[in-house]
Amino acid sequence: MKPLVTGAIIGLLLVVFVFAWIYLASQGKVPVIQAPLEWVSTPVRIAALLILAAVVGVVYFAMFPAKKRPS
Repeated sequence: MKPLVTGAIIGLLLVVFVFAWIYLASQGKVPVIQAPLEWVSTPVRIAALLILAAVVGVVYFAMFPAKKRPS
């Protein structure tokens, strides 16, 4: 239960950080990446998102391995 709560808190903080960064970038107060991503196709974007999610999952389960249940 503790890793679930920790993950939820970290996820919430990450979302708040991203939205704060977007807001500050729209005000011109933080650097903005000027990368033209229009040429990247939708399947490539989805694949990159899935790969990123898999990496986050692997790192998470490496840091917090599942407890083995006695059989």
